[in-house]
Amino acid sequence: MGKRAARAIGLSAAALVILASAFFAGVLGRQDAAEELARYRAENRQLLGSLQAMERQSGQLGQALDDLSVRERRFRLVAGLPLLDPDVYSVGVGGPGGVVPADDEFFEIAPDLAREAGDVAVDLEQLLRRADLLGVSLAEAADSVGAQRERYQRLPSIWPVIAEDSWISSDFSHNRLHPTLGFRRPHTGVDISADFGSLVVATGAGRVTFAGSRSGYGALVEIDHGDGYESRYAHLGRVDVRLGTTVRRGEVLGEVSNSGTATGPNLHYEVRLHNRPLNPSRYFLDYSYRR
Repeated sequence: MGKRAARAIGLSAAALVILASAFFAGVLGRQDAAEELARYRAENRQLLGSLQAMERQSGQLGQALDDLSVRERRFRLVAGLPLLDPDVYSVGVGGPGGVVPADDEFFEIAPDLAREAGDVAVDLEQLLRRADLLGVSLAEAADSVGAQRERYQRLPSIWPVIAEDSWISSDFSHNRLHPTLGFRRPHTGVDISADFGSLVVATGAGRVTFAGSRSGYGALVEIDHGDGYESRYAHLGRVDVRLGTTVRRGEVLGEVSNSGTATGPNLHYEVRLHNRPLNPSRYFLDYSYRR
């Protein structure tokens, strides 16, 4: 075989090797790319599941913070502190519904997933700010209560009826249709329905300034809690305290009945400040006596 023929065969063989290598590299490259794509898709599914779980948890946390906010307002009121401004309560709430992640490559690859991740991040940031605000506010209220423990014991702020089942059947109102008299007039307290004979307790420590019968109220107990606060317990069937007696929070005053203008067994309960009627529901710090 001549040198020229041998050289041609060698070049051809080399070309075949190069083509074969390129072919197998392309096949293997496509296989690697397919495996990489499958891995990315699996990771995206996992990430989406995690984001959806975080969204559910942030919703639950938001509801818990809403409930805590109600207690925080009551706690500040009982502690003698002003309520926070509504603008302060809404810190971190509102504004744009989401953000575009700073990772442009992530946004280009999976824009919907990127937006959802941004929304979850914003929601969590807002919830953390609310939690921090409520934590600071509650700590302030706790410090105030600790410094004013004696005043706290006097402030009318617990559920006034001990009963298996008791509920507010008529709310505080500036213009209620009276169920017996048939015309509208202010309802200066709340009516708490309960069974006959259910015990009525003092909602705060103080001195009994009235224990007897009064028109419309029926059997009535009034307590002076100091600092201008007064509570009234009406429609009683039995009165267990006397004028001038000093009572503790939770001490029994009498029992639920329907004396006066009541249409059924209930306690008409009032809270007054400097003889101005207030909504008692705002002062129920807890329902520990409602059992």
